[in-house]
Amino acid sequence: MSESAAKKRTHARILEACPNCIYCGGHVAAVSIDHVPPRAMFLGKHRPKGLEFASCKKCNEGTGHADLVASLLSRLSPDAANDQEKADLTKLLSGVSNNIPGLLEEMHLDDSDQAVAHKRLPKSLDGGFLKANGPLVSVHMQAFATKLGFALYHELTGQIVPVGGGVAARWFSNVDRLEGTFPQSVFDILLAPMTLKQGKFDVSDQSSYQWRLAEGDRMALFFASFRHSFAVLAFVTTDIQLFDVATQHPMQIVTPGKLTELLANLGS
Repeated sequence: MSESAAKKRTHARILEACPNCIYCGGHVAAVSIDHVPPRAMFLGKHRPKGLEFASCKKCNEGTGHADLVASLLSRLSPDAANDQEKADLTKLLSGVSNNIPGLLEEMHLDDSDQAVAHKRLPKSLDGGFLKANGPLVSVHMQAFATKLGFALYHELTGQIVPVGGGVAARWFSNVDRLEGTFPQSVFDILLAPMTLKQGKFDVSDQSSYQWRLAEGDRMALFFASFRHSFAVLAFVTTDIQLFDVATQHPMQIVTPGKLTELLANLGS
């Protein structure tokens, strides 16, 4: 069997097992497979099987730019890049430049801002900084973080977040971790990290996730990290009345069917 035929058969099995979009509350037919995290996030697009989800066309295609931005940010780490990393980064930069005008310019910091950033951190670091809290980066990363919450809940429970439920998610940059913005206490309750694996090949150095269920399977907490670049914290519930997210880290609650509305004003 060819690789293409095997892929089609795998996708058909996924859609047969879950015929409705996992992002729309289970009431919209799925017509495609969404990879979360996307293939572009991995070195040479070499991604193990798994974390593939049934999606409607609107949710899959409508969050493509968010996947692109997250893939780019996952490569912006202090680690030394090899030739494949450099080639991947060049493609991602080109993709973002062509599809999301203004985002790369938004991330630029001039020399004076670079100096301020270095002084603000608790320890000295080599290399430069990029602005990651501008409006274009923020809205795309919010969409990616929210999408991750919906996807991991389905992966863990086999259920679709229903109408009446929702996801409250936030992403944190590596600078947030250094500044102490990230709530370290979540690690006290999370289970051991997991990652995509295929035989002896795994991508724990590129992506991993942790979780904890509460209230049966009515609530879940997920933490996902991507290289040393950024992390996502997502709270998921089947009943938004159970949410209590009024903390020092305010999070936007997104209900099923509303994922693409995060990017609607950008024309994505």
